[in-house]
Amino acid sequence: MKKYKKEDLKNIEKIGVIMFGLLGDVILRTPVLHALKEIYPNAKMVAFVDPIGKAVLENNNDVDEIIVIDRKKEKNKLRQNYKKLQAILALRKEKFDLLVNLYNGGSSRLMVQFSGARYKLGFCMQKNQKIYNIENKCAEDRLKERQSLYNYMISIVEPLSDKKFPLKPLFNLDTESLVKMQNLLDASGYESDKIYLLNMGASKEDKMLTSEKYFLMIRYIYEKYSYIPAIIANPGQEYLQQELITVYLRDNDIPYIKLPTLPLVDIASLIKLTKFIITPDTGLMHLAMAFDNYIMTIFTYTHPIFVDPHNDKFVAVYERFDEDKLYQHQNISTQNIINAIVILFKKLKS
Repeated sequence: MKKYKKEDLKNIEKIGVIMFGLLGDVILRTPVLHALKEIYPNAKMVAFVDPIGKAVLENNNDVDEIIVIDRKKEKNKLRQNYKKLQAILALRKEKFDLLVNLYNGGSSRLMVQFSGARYKLGFCMQKNQKIYNIENKCAEDRLKERQSLYNYMISIVEPLSDKKFPLKPLFNLDTESLVKMQNLLDASGYESDKIYLLNMGASKEDKMLTSEKYFLMIRYIYEKYSYIPAIIANPGQEYLQQELITVYLRDNDIPYIKLPTLPLVDIASLIKLTKFIITPDTGLMHLAMAFDNYIMTIFTYTHPIFVDPHNDKFVAVYERFDEDKLYQHQNISTQNIINAIVILFKKLKS
C-alpha cells in the first residue's frame, strides 16, 4: 500500500474521527479535534462515539456531526457480527476523504480497513499499521516513554502539520445551564465561594476510595477550612452518595449539598462555578481540566504521569509507585490525603 505524506494529501473536505471509549477517553481527545479543524478549517468533521460520548461533543464547535454507534456486546455472536457490520456500513457511506482512528480496539480497525476513505491515519506504533496509508513514523512507543495521554493523543496529527497544538481539553459551557446551577447553589444557603465538588464514582471499583476515607477528608476540610461539599450523584452509582450521607455525614452534623443526578453539561457548569473538585482518576477529572480548575485527584492504580497537566492547580494523591511501575495498587493513607488537602489549600490561597 502506498504511504502518503502531508504534502500528498489533497482535497480534504470531509474528516471522520473514531472516538470510541468512556467519558474521559472522549474528553482527552478533544484537543485532536481542535487541531484537525485548524489544519483543515473548511472540512466537515464527523465524530464516531459510543452512546456515553455524545454528551461530551454536543456543544463542541469543532464537530459538525456526531454519529453514535452501539457497540454493546451481545451474547448472540450472529447479532454481534451484525452490529459490527452496521458500524462499518455507517462509516463507509460517509465517503470520508480522511479517517483518523483515535481508538485502538479491534472494532475500529475493521471500520478503518473497510471504510473506503481515501486517506487513513492511525497512531505511530498502532497495531495493524498496514491498514493506514498516511506515513506516521516514530522511534518508539510514546506511552512507554512515560509521556502523558494528552501528548500521546495530539501526536497523531504530527504527520499532518509541523505546528505544536495545545493539549488542553475542550468543553463548551451552556449559559442556561450555568444560570440553573448557580441558582441550585444559591438555594443551598451556603456561600458559593465555600463550596467544592466531590465525585466518588468511577468506571472501575479499584479507582474508588472507601466512603470512610471520603468522610475523613470532608470532615477535615470542614473543620479546618469551613468548606462544604456538593456531592455528585453518579448515574448507576447513586449508592455511593447515599451511603456517605446516611452512614457518615448526617450523624456527624457535617453540612453538605446532595446533588440530584445531573446531565454532563450541568456537572460542567458546577465545576466552573465551584472552588475545586475532588475526584478519582476518571472522566470528571478530565472535564475539570477544560476549565483550569483546581483539582485534587485520587490515584489508586494508575500513575498520575499519564494525565498530569503540569500546572499549579493540580494535586495528585497516591501512596507510592515503584520505579518503572506505571500501574500499581495504592493503599492511600489518611495522613497522605490530609497532606494533599493542605497542599491544595496553600495553592488556593496563593
